[in-house]
Amino acid sequence: MTGVIAPPRATIDPVLLRLPAAAWRALAPLAVTGTAALAAWAFATAGFGPGSPLVPVLVAVCCAFPAAWAIGSLHDRLFDRPPVRYGRRLLLTLLGAGIPAIAFAWSFLTAVVAEAATVPLFPVLALAAAIVAVLCAVVAVVAVPIGAMRADVSLRTLVTVSAVAALRRPLGPLAALAASAALAWLGLTWFGGLLLLVAPLLIVLSAAAAWPVATATGVALPPLAPARRPARGES
Repeated sequence: MTGVIAPPRATIDPVLLRLPAAAWRALAPLAVTGTAALAAWAFATAGFGPGSPLVPVLVAVCCAFPAAWAIGSLHDRLFDRPPVRYGRRLLLTLLGAGIPAIAFAWSFLTAVVAEAATVPLFPVLALAAAIVAVLCAVVAVVAVPIGAMRADVSLRTLVTVSAVAALRRPLGPLAALAASAALAWLGLTWFGGLLLLVAPLLIVLSAAAAWPVATATGVALPPLAPARRPARGES
């Protein structure tokens, strides 16, 4: 009788194993981030109108401040490493959210102009800006979580490595963006309360997508936090 070699079992990424518990323990800053995003959207649409290209930019800027706190809180529960200072996390979050938001706003603005004008250049510019927005967002999904744990890496190196990692394995970052965009679309078209969950979901899914993609490209994984932290009084 010929023996059959069983295929190796697929192992779950260690970051993904710890992510649900880490997200639960970081629920407070995640909730603050979602509330800030919803409030910024409400004020921006009331002041400039729901169709204004300034809305995504204002939401991204206002949401970046609590999001930097939430990213740090989530990573503190995932990794056993000294936290990166808040200023660096804020800069990364502002760039990671702001650049795609500006590109998206430019795409929306040129699309509106293209409808009113007959110049064939404007639809091309709108499409190019939309592609740039998606590409920047995909890179940001990888770069922001990695940069929030690696203070020793320059921004240029971080962007280069993240771009290579995201382009080599784009499914994870694209899935994180698609899920968050789908939830935002449901919030805008069906029930506005769902907008409260968009930013927290994107933060958690970015961590879920970034670390497996980055480590597969050669980025060293920081030391992981214990699966269960000892209670006070335990040795």
